[in-house]
Amino acid sequence: MISEKEYRYYQRLHQSRLNLVIHIIGSMMFITGNILMLIGLFNFIDFSQILMGFSLILLAIVLQGIGHQFEPEQFDGFKGPLDFVKTFYLELIVFFPVFLFSPYFMENWNKK
Repeated sequence: MISEKEYRYYQRLHQSRLNLVIHIIGSMMFITGNILMLIGLFNFIDFSQILMGFSLILLAIVLQGIGHQFEPEQFDGFKGPLDFVKTFYLELIVFFPVFLFSPYFMENWNKK
């Protein structure tokens, strides 16, 4: 369960409509990339699927970085490589999809 405090923190870091659009696209790319990589591993190591999945994941990460440049409040940064991986997986597979269908998203979307 996501707390009100976590929603508000995430909302402060995702105020720009352009960044919200980039996150919608990037989140879908990130999820799709992970699924493609898993399918590639289970298809007798299909390197083309693994490479396509990995490429989508990298592109999604780059897009997130670009999107956050348009935010008035910046993310504090990662505490290390493990935090980087954990943050991306939690944000793009769990938190952003939940945020997308929350009133917090609509509140930011409707800001002028």
